Amino acid sequence: MLKKRNLSIFMTLTLILLLSVSFVVTASETLTIIATSDMHQYVMPYDYMTDSLKEGVGFAKTYTKIQEVKENSKNTLLFSNGDVIQGSLLGLYEYQINPLKEGETQTIIKAYNEAGYLAAPLGNHELQDYSMDFFEKANRGANFPFLSANILMAEKESNFYVKPYVILDKMINGENIKVGVIGFVPPQTMLWGKDHLEGNVIIKDIIPQAKLLIPEVREKSDIVVVLGHTGISDDPVDSYDARENAGYYLAQIDGVDALVLGHQHRTFPDDYEDLDHIDSENSTLFGVPTIMPGAWGRSVGVIDMELEKTNGSWEIVGFNVRHENITEDTEISPIIEEIAKENHMATIEYVRTPIGKAERDIASYLSRVMDSSVTQIINEAQIWWAEKVFNSGEYSDLPILSAAAPFRAGRESADYFTEVWEGDITIGDVTDIYIYDNEIRVMHLNGIQIIDWLERSAENYNRIDPTSSEEQELLNSEFPAFNFDVIEGINYQIDVTKSIGNRIISATYEGEPLSKDMEFLVVTNDYRAGGGGNFPPCVEEDPVYGPSGVTNREQIINYIQEQGKVNPNPSYNWKIMPFNPAGMVTFRSHPEAMQYIDKFNIGGIELLRTDENGMGVYKLDVSK
Repeated sequence: MLKKRNLSIFMTLTLILLLSVSFVVTASETLTIIATSDMHQYVMPYDYMTDSLKEGVGFAKTYTKIQEVKENSKNTLLFSNGDVIQGSLLGLYEYQINPLKEGETQTIIKAYNEAGYLAAPLGNHELQDYSMDFFEKANRGANFPFLSANILMAEKESNFYVKPYVILDKMINGENIKVGVIGFVPPQTMLWGKDHLEGNVIIKDIIPQAKLLIPEVREKSDIVVVLGHTGISDDPVDSYDARENAGYYLAQIDGVDALVLGHQHRTFPDDYEDLDHIDSENSTLFGVPTIMPGAWGRSVGVIDMELEKTNGSWEIVGFNVRHENITEDTEISPIIEEIAKENHMATIEYVRTPIGKAERDIASYLSRVMDSSVTQIINEAQIWWAEKVFNSGEYSDLPILSAAAPFRAGRESADYFTEVWEGDITIGDVTDIYIYDNEIRVMHLNGIQIIDWLERSAENYNRIDPTSSEEQELLNSEFPAFNFDVIEGINYQIDVTKSIGNRIISATYEGEPLSKDMEFLVVTNDYRAGGGGNFPPCVEEDPVYGPSGVTNREQIINYIQEQGKVNPNPSYNWKIMPFNPAGMVTFRSHPEAMQYIDKFNIGGIELLRTDENGMGVYKLDVSK
């Protein structure tokens, strides 16, 4: 018989042993999160705009990389991060040229079903460009749920348009883990797609909805994954940019275990290393493992989570974050190729349709530093259209101006430029000039509002210190080319030595300074008129023409067909105000732009070098 003291020791040791056993139930296991973002209907590695192979994009290659990750990972979850069904001309073909019939779904959705996607948030382009019915065809055809925690029904705000989140059950080594997945979309989608969405849904700001719903998802889940179709901005949380790109603040909400971002067509952490609270080595944002896998299927984001189940609860004890990039050597999946084959070939046939001739090259190489043939032909076509529409009626006595931006001007890479060469023009060439599926809108504005519009556009430039002897970069890399509107029909200069909001000088119409009592019609698109890009006049005023169903690209096609031949020489109605800097002023463009510069005898530009991203760095003589 044990003595009382020995019995006590024995019972204590036994209790400690039992408690220890209860805390360690499973060995560590790895759960791999795989994600793509902003595929934009790029199913095949093909650029329909240039009618050529594009080896670095396309889901047919992305899927090969996804399969490789799955083969090397025992437990995987595959997610999309939105902007799936619109973008490449394959999407336009299925919407407008050969519209999907009842019961049919998009090629990309068929491919995603084959790949085994488990969830996707709605991206802004799921809703803003086409009728809501086009998305609803995708929603009905998808074997996975589309999610959004901040899109609510207009008639009853307590009802969500689609599920706000899902709880997925995943078996890992015989043990179940619950993974909560929640989705978000920029609230500005409501403005950008106003004609389709108004009266049907409302879209709330991301962060308030996230703070409301993430705790609810956390309560029901072991792991919480946020699929945010939103980028990263450290501007104040209530600013326009941070409301659109809310990832910086999503990462700060308690309960987020993994963050998938997108929308900005960038990669994390490479494109955000200057921001605070980013650990580039571990790819975390405020300590949260984060992926942003670019656009068009260029990359697959992967988060390997090491998990342990302790005392009945799953815990993350480690993680590894990486991006798997596709290359020209990545094989095309024959399964996806077969799914896409019919509509892919039909789209190629469509874009090869000739519509006229160009009597000069139309390229965007210099479009952010001087007037260009790209914005010229867009503006000429839009004014041609408006002069017919407004030749009588209430606004017939007002001058017509036109706003256009150089959409393909190096944003994505060194080969992301408009290049339409002298000779035959095809449908594909016009999509290279005007890449988006925008509809025409017309604003009724005064001269001061025009200046305000141009001041926003002038944020395209960094402020140049003329007294500095250092090399200074002229172009603001954070400012997208699609927001650099050039307005035709007036004359103006941009003083890049001045602060934002004070750069537009010598703005005149027919020699007279723009003033508040001057009235104009300005032809633009639904994105801009709906507040896209945060241009003050477009936020304050409603368009006088719209909704229309008339697309900007369609009118460019009609214009070229009617003219037969076009020669859009820049009017040079705007320029950077000349000044004499102490040092060099440089800008980045296509590495072979000098051939174009020499052909058109454009002075004051000299190629200095090619940077690490393959972009040409040019010296600009701003004294002339």
